[in-house]
Amino acid sequence: MQNFSSFSQTSQPVLASRFKRWLASLINNVLSWVILVIGFMFGDFIGLLSTLLCLGLQIYFIKTYGQTIAKRWLGLRVLDYQSQQPLTFGKYIGREAIDFLFAWTSFLLIISGIVALVRDDRRSLTDLIIGTQVVQDKK
Repeated sequence: MQNFSSFSQTSQPVLASRFKRWLASLINNVLSWVILVIGFMFGDFIGLLSTLLCLGLQIYFIKTYGQTIAKRWLGLRVLDYQSQQPLTFGKYIGREAIDFLFAWTSFLLIISGIVALVRDDRRSLTDLIIGTQVVQDKK
């Protein structure tokens, strides 16, 4: 039987570049902040709606494409480190929640980035905790 998955088990995925990983993180964060700032400029209620819009957009992209907005734009995909298969929706949401918590602490976000810079497999602290790896999308 032929495997029509976008990731063949006989070939290793190509690791995402450190620059593209950083850029994806930057794009997702800037997009979130722009939506939130614009929303809160029009009052608390609109700010709350903009927060929900931002979360909804990311959840839609994760559920529909298995990627955040920025990872889709940049052609990156997050795989389970052991199976080398795309993440389940729940595991991806957990990964994004860890990234969100790291972003709030700033210090852990910096540590996570440094970990990705120094490791040969380019895995961040988030990747190590949740068991993932970011690769170039073959699509």
